[in-house]
Amino acid sequence: MKMAEVEIRPPRDEAEMRQLWHLNHAVFSEELHQHEVHDDGLLIDKFHAKNLYFAGWDNGEAVGMICAHWKEPFSAVERFGDVMRRAMVPGVTAELRLFAVRPEYRKTPLAPRLGATIFKKLDEMGFRLLIISGISEQKEFYEHIGFRAVGDPVQDGEALFYPMVADLPPILRRCALAVARCTK
Repeated sequence: MKMAEVEIRPPRDEAEMRQLWHLNHAVFSEELHQHEVHDDGLLIDKFHAKNLYFAGWDNGEAVGMICAHWKEPFSAVERFGDVMRRAMVPGVTAELRLFAVRPEYRKTPLAPRLGATIFKKLDEMGFRLLIISGISEQKEFYEHIGFRAVGDPVQDGEALFYPMVADLPPILRRCALAVARCTK
């Protein structure tokens, strides 16, 4: 796989959206056991209708995804309550969700490319703060790119999540620099 060939863009149609639901299921149901495994292999996000999606496409196959939304309710507030509510800034906060990458693409520039793409879009839209339910296995990664935990972790299924926030401008710069280093 050559990362230059992985295209970052939103899904174009229902068939591509179904690929994201399959990826969502593979990561959050089968791998992390946060959700039940479904016979159809699909996990449709409860906030699907208000999410802004970007995905990595390798020869037409979804190999990574990330999404965000900015309209309440936020799943991080539902999960963490006042801890997350106190960290938010009304009107300039977006929630980052469903950051998932297929295992064989995890130690590649795909994650920073997905992050840089959605962070740039959110920055252009005027958002300044990101909130996320950071899964414990990726806490170090999230901290490395600029998120910080603002409370204790909470169990969801077999997964453990931290309430995390990040200021958008610095995290956008970090991801853009990481992408630039990877493309040299």
